[in-house]
Amino acid sequence: MAYSNKKSYHRRLLLVSLFFLSIAGVLAARFFVLQIKDSAIYTVKAQESQSVVKTLEAERGMIYFQDKGQERIPVAINKKYFNIFVSAKEIEDPINTAKVLSPLLDIPENDLINKFNQRNSQYQILVKKISDKSFVDQIMALKLKGIHEESYTLRYYPLGETASQVIGFVAQTQDQKTTGRYGLEKYYDEVLAGKSGKFEGVKDRVGRLIRSVFSIEDPILPGASLITTIDKNIQFKAEEELKKSLEKWGANSGSVIIMEPKTGRILALANQPNFDLNNYNAVEDYSLFKNNAVEGRFELGSVLKVITMAIGLENKNLTPETKFYDSGSVVVDGHPITNFAKKAYGDVDMNIILEKSINTGIVYAQKLIGNVAYKEYLKKFKFHEKTGIDLPNEITGDIRQLYLEKRDERQIYFSNASFGQGISMSPMSLTRAYATIANGGKLVTPFIVEKTMDDKGNISPANQTEAEQIISLETAKTLTEMMVKVVDNGYSKSAGIKGYQIAGKSGTANVPDDKKYSERTIQSFMGFFPASDPKFLIMVKLDDPKAASSSDTATYVFHDLAFYLINYYNLSPDNLKN
Repeated sequence: MAYSNKKSYHRRLLLVSLFFLSIAGVLAARFFVLQIKDSAIYTVKAQESQSVVKTLEAERGMIYFQDKGQERIPVAINKKYFNIFVSAKEIEDPINTAKVLSPLLDIPENDLINKFNQRNSQYQILVKKISDKSFVDQIMALKLKGIHEESYTLRYYPLGETASQVIGFVAQTQDQKTTGRYGLEKYYDEVLAGKSGKFEGVKDRVGRLIRSVFSIEDPILPGASLITTIDKNIQFKAEEELKKSLEKWGANSGSVIIMEPKTGRILALANQPNFDLNNYNAVEDYSLFKNNAVEGRFELGSVLKVITMAIGLENKNLTPETKFYDSGSVVVDGHPITNFAKKAYGDVDMNIILEKSINTGIVYAQKLIGNVAYKEYLKKFKFHEKTGIDLPNEITGDIRQLYLEKRDERQIYFSNASFGQGISMSPMSLTRAYATIANGGKLVTPFIVEKTMDDKGNISPANQTEAEQIISLETAKTLTEMMVKVVDNGYSKSAGIKGYQIAGKSGTANVPDDKKYSERTIQSFMGFFPASDPKFLIMVKLDDPKAASSSDTATYVFHDLAFYLINYYNLSPDNLKN
């Protein structure tokens, strides 16, 4: 009996042993398939889940304004932001984790629990675009499993609306590449962007790149920074005065340009209305992105009389003392031309024609010049070309009306052009033309960026161009003296400042509307000072102000800006008699 039980026991033990041996054999076979036979397949799958080829964007260069002491003021920077995200697969205690985070993140517990229970999820953002690093550090210090941080940089504009059309902004393309849109961000996009790199390696379970001896990286070349000619304080003042003028006179829009006439350096370029660069996505009217000072043209009105007079002086067709009898009107090719308010001035010379802005008198001056010579000199001023300023989308002037077939035979087109009607140009083109008079006859190229700076701080000059002499120094001086009389004795007296010689000219142009001129006006003033040695040139343009003429509007804006510059730079008087 004992022997029979012992035999049965050994038989059961053998069966159990065989059972486990068979299981071990199956596992060994499976192990062989996984580790040896199909190892290449699973290795590829693992690598596919973790390997990555990623383009690494270079850090974008910054944009700086300056002040009179050449201190750099950043106006476009790269600001670091953080996201807090959850890898739900790693969460061990969803309820307790939600309880801890809810008051800190200001997210309801139930909302967090729902996110944490999505167990297949590796990446869900809980809070995005955090600028406070200490807050992120506070969350990370809790060491909650599954809760992670990530950082990235976005373009930030510390001055908000200031010079928005000049600076421009960046946006992402469909392939997630950052690119400049409008302003300096667009014009200098390649310089600012630098050269992107490439990363080839693996990522961790939450998608972060893992750098190791096995990863491959193409080097990044950081973008260069731009050091501009824009003076922050002058820009602020220009925008302030321009905005006040729009509100005071009900104008739709306006522009101000402040330039150093000898060099072409732009100290301020203001447009109103403008927009907040940090919230450009909220802008519904895309025309706000347009820089009207370089991208828009207008019929100039009487400010062009100075250019007509410059041509006459340069060609020796007239002198300041050349006489003209003004009866108040003149008929050209059957078209009557009258003066402002239909005034008649009788016997006048060219000085008085500019001072009183006499239309009939400037028509006479243009006749003395002749049509062929007049066209040639408009081209010398390059009104038909771009000024070359370093901003995108610049527009050329339009003087085609004088070049159409047989137009030389129709005097009316040239007579109208002599006082700024029928031809048009950008405010920047007009500013450059006036700079020619202020600087002794040289046509300069206006510019905004004067230096670039690489990531190591090395500075290189930019925009060094040769100025072209297009009128003589004698012509420029004579015309400057005539323009001083315009401010001292003419309709532009409100632009004057005691103790300083101001050279200037106002203009009021009716806006063309369906082949005729409307009651709407564009009012402008161009002036430079001190006239004895011009340091500053100011262009003021107001679109449809509710006032009779520019002597009521734009001249006051000029006065306030000139007064500010005199005090800002502590300029000495140049007219002790005044």
